Amino acid sequence: MNYPIYFDTKNSLSLFNLKENFEFISELYSKKNLPNVLMFTGNKGSGKSTLINHFLYSIFDTDNYDKKTFSISKNSTILKQFQNNIFSNIIYINGADYKSVKIEDVRNLKKQILQSTIANKDRFIIFDDIELFNQNSLNALLKIIEEPSQTNYFFLINNKGKPLIETIKSRALEVKIILNEKQRLEIINKLVNLYKLDLILDPKSSQLSPGNLIKFNFLCKEYAILPTNNLNENLSLLLDLYKKKKDILIINLLFYLVDQYLKHIKSKNLLKNDQIFEIKNYILDNLNNFILYNINHNSLIRAINEKLSHE
Repeated sequence: MNYPIYFDTKNSLSLFNLKENFEFISELYSKKNLPNVLMFTGNKGSGKSTLINHFLYSIFDTDNYDKKTFSISKNSTILKQFQNNIFSNIIYINGADYKSVKIEDVRNLKKQILQSTIANKDRFIIFDDIELFNQNSLNALLKIIEEPSQTNYFFLINNKGKPLIETIKSRALEVKIILNEKQRLEIINKLVNLYKLDLILDPKSSQLSPGNLIKFNFLCKEYAILPTNNLNENLSLLLDLYKKKKDILIINLLFYLVDQYLKHIKSKNLLKNDQIFEIKNYILDNLNNFILYNINHNSLIRAINEKLSHE
């Protein structure tokens, strides 16, 4: 699926509202006190990847990075290399591609890490969506970060999807990204103005992170999906779309719409809390099975409807 440029955080030329985090990491690095393993935790779409990218731009392209405005020049050669994944000092690994890991994958990564870098500068290995790693992948990651090195830094991005093994957490300095309501809305407004977006989703009532809001908003506009639509209508449209596109963002939007639907039911006092909790788990379990086992989406919708009608 072809998404707008603002979907990729590598295209974010400015850093919004995470300046304290930026300065904290930068100071540790400049004083040579930065630990070799950092874990960035926070809701998906809260700016963790953008923060890391700007920290790296500021290190590798001091001429084109402005620390007063927290922005990188669009003419930066390093920026272009990073966007095209050809900058050897930075290795980027996405958890979605690393759910199950083979021994050969670990060996290849170790070989990459041992290769020389440009101008013998530090290397940064970024593991994004680490909550998607399975147990074997996490164990392999642990072996990699345990390798002693003075020039390799590991940045782990955890979207709070699930807890990680304590052995990894204990080896990392945690950098928590928490946006208060004012910061969340400020970032959304800046993104809306910057990219001239027409919002379908309400920033206030949605409670979505800035990144998720603009991505979900794009899908809603692109495929005429409205939160006010009948749940069945949205389920059918999005499940059919996922079958064609195989994009996890579509499922994430579906989870959000289900959650909004159940919140609406709760606000009307139509069901008790334990009933809503049971329905939510039932729907989420069935959606996960749909993804894993390629279940017919019409059968899934029927099963969800039956569950709702029995409550």
